[in-house]
Amino acid sequence: MSKISIDNVVRVSLLSALKGLGNVNTSALAIITDEVPISGNYGVSRTYLDPITVSDDFGSNSETFRLALKIFGQSPNIITGGGYLVIIPRSQTATAKTASILGSDFINLANLTATDYSINANVDGGGASDIVIGTIDTTDISTVLTSLNNTAITNAGLVFSISGEYASAKITLSTTATGITASIVIATVETGTDITTDLKISGSATGADAGVERIKDAILRTAGAINYFGIVFNEKMADATLIETASLVQTLDKIMFVGSNLQADIEGVFKTIKDSGLTHTRCLLYTGNDSSNALDFASGYASRALSTNFQGSNTAQTMHLKEIVGLVADENLNQTVLDLAKSNGVDVYADFGVPKLFTSGANSYFDQVYNRLALKVYLQIAGFNFLATVQTKIPQTEEGMNALKSAYRNICSQFIINNVGSAGKWNSPITYGTSPEDHIRNIKEQGYFIYSQPISQQNQTERDARKAPLIQIAFKESGAIHSSDVTIFVEA
Repeated sequence: MSKISIDNVVRVSLLSALKGLGNVNTSALAIITDEVPISGNYGVSRTYLDPITVSDDFGSNSETFRLALKIFGQSPNIITGGGYLVIIPRSQTATAKTASILGSDFINLANLTATDYSINANVDGGGASDIVIGTIDTTDISTVLTSLNNTAITNAGLVFSISGEYASAKITLSTTATGITASIVIATVETGTDITTDLKISGSATGADAGVERIKDAILRTAGAINYFGIVFNEKMADATLIETASLVQTLDKIMFVGSNLQADIEGVFKTIKDSGLTHTRCLLYTGNDSSNALDFASGYASRALSTNFQGSNTAQTMHLKEIVGLVADENLNQTVLDLAKSNGVDVYADFGVPKLFTSGANSYFDQVYNRLALKVYLQIAGFNFLATVQTKIPQTEEGMNALKSAYRNICSQFIINNVGSAGKWNSPITYGTSPEDHIRNIKEQGYFIYSQPISQQNQTERDARKAPLIQIAFKESGAIHSSDVTIFVEA
């Protein structure tokens, strides 16, 4: 006699939890080095939790090991934040490169509407001049490229390229020549509409001869494949190399730490970085006869700075008046140098009777840049994980939007707990939502306010594309106290 399956009565399906992304490790620090590892099969990179294994791979007399000692010698350091050190050797067999400038942000090609576009560029040291481009055919990406790469651009030894989509594209301007003599310097046009503004292109770049890989190419090669948040180097970069690398890093969710031993850099390349708004590059001065102590300063600073564990309570920090283990105060600092550093966003290691960091907010404070980037990537991953780990679907309803906003709310709450933000007074005239009072009250009580456009008001095109209505988040930073004024009234 056959049995009847109980599936006729009860049916059970076993569902596995869908995988989401882990948070970006905001305490992961990379050394990009031109030194060759001892091992012939080192690979693209290796990860380290102590300096001894760095010595095994690069030798105890290497610059890379010296920097690792400074990194792991700080207290707290990247390990405190749950991070690690990753070392990326630059390729020794790179091909010759063009000089290339990558646009600083995405653009909508449909917005290239002027009829008198020009670009002013000094190409390969031939002298600056306006190059007329004229009107851009914005029909599609191919017609935009054809318009950009007209005869005048080609004859000047330049070529434009486009990556991304039509409505969200990034522009790259390159020389057709390769090698160290290939260069581009962008300036403001004398006549016509300056196309570099609309293309988000600025600055300068140099090419590279065959041999050791350029620093910016090492970053481009590894940024998407290896998880690192901070970057230090085993060499002092030439000014042009520093500017083009800083321009690249500004487009990434990364921070690089650059040390110099030259006071002239305060009003030179460091001022250029500050004036260009390249806040992801932290400029550090430690004077001396060579750059080794300045590179040590940058490495120690980076490890101390990236030690924040954003998952904790009251863990946010500022670098002002902190100490770098293994370094004495810069003996060449005086008030004149300090004032120049303060006005140009350069951090120094000063002698106050004890050695202490003196930080400047002229190019934003380090903790502002770090905390905001961390908040950004945590929110991005929280949103992705919410969308990616739901077994069914998230309806395009207010209930669905509330669930999505809850994922963002959890991150904002955590960044209040770790003291990146705090409840307080909203001072900006800009408010979100239908009621300014709601915005102001939420900031006063919670430190953040999250608002989304009502589903009923959403554009049908966006609804058809299954996009959530725009979510706007207002967040109140807690700031930091770096100095104090006191008045004493004494009466006899």
